[in-house]
Amino acid sequence: MPELCARLEAAALSLTGPGHIKERLFDAYCRYLHGIDQSDLPAELAAEFGDMIQALHRATALPGDDVVKASVRKLSNDQACHYAELVIRLYGMTAGMSHHVAARNARPVVPLAMYMASEASSNS
Repeated sequence: MPELCARLEAAALSLTGPGHIKERLFDAYCRYLHGIDQSDLPAELAAEFGDMIQALHRATALPGDDVVKASVRKLSNDQACHYAELVIRLYGMTAGMSHHVAARNARPVVPLAMYMASEASSNS
């Protein structure tokens, strides 16, 4: 999960950078999202991610062109924004799940005052 979360974070940051939304989506997919398995994602958004992957591989590429680049060019700006928002939602959910798992596995935190009181009473 940490690698998945890091990849989604990088993709989310890439989507918020400068440039046209379609260019940012292409960059985010090629650099960070390519190869993410739908089954590794939260169930609520996995099918939508699968739909995005299909849409990014739908167009026929001309010789010397990339199928993802050709597919992104054919998207409307609204579709590109929708997929960018999906990546942001996926990152948010994954980061929240990662934080929840880490918190569950962490040792309980003992406030310093309680620790010092305990130490003082054991030394008496």
